Formats: sequence, structure tokens, C-alpha cells
Amino acid sequence: MGPDFGLFGADAFGPDLFDGAVPAEAPSPGGLWVSAEGGWFDVHALDTDGDGLADTGTLSGPGGTAVFTDLDADGVADVYHRIKPDGTFETWRFDGGEWRPLDRGPLGG
Repeated sequence: MGPDFGLFGADAFGPDLFDGAVPAEAPSPGGLWVSAEGGWFDVHALDTDGDGLADTGTLSGPGGTAVFTDLDADGVADVYHRIKPDGTFETWRFDGGEWRPLDRGPLGG
């Protein structure tokens, strides 16, 4: 699956998703890195589990809210959840260098 998986497509958040950040060619130590069209982006993240590493970051825009989580403490987002304005959600997993869909549907339903 290519990088146009909903979050990064033209119909989602638009070109300013990462606040005009210049993508890196590869993730570097520190931060929470997300693979997207054009390269890698560092998402401002928090340490939610107290291990000293940034593990969860959020982005919001007209296309909804995205939550990225690093499950294995390698600095790369493994899971992406998107809550869309129409009351639906999508969940994706970064596996083998690609984002793969896991689930989608209505919230609370």
C-alpha cells in the first residue's frame, strides 16, 4: 500500500499536516518518526509510559485527529488511529516498511 492511506492523502489533512516540516531521508535517534509520502517526519510526541522515550503523538486538521504510537520503543510509529469528522475511525499498522489497514468503522457502534 502506498503512502496515500487516508491520513496523508489530499482528501485528509492537506499539505500542512506536518506544519511544513521538511522530511528526513531516514529516522534519527529521538522523537517519534512517521513514514509518509516524501520521507520521514518527526511528530511532536509525549512519553506516556514513563520510560523516557517519546511514544505517542497527535495531529489534528480538517480531516480529523490522528494518534501515532510507537509500541516497540524504536522511535518509529507502529500504529496510527484516525478519528474522522464523520464519526468513523481507521486503524493502521506500519509493517514491513508499509502502512497496512487493520480496522475501520463507526465510533461507538
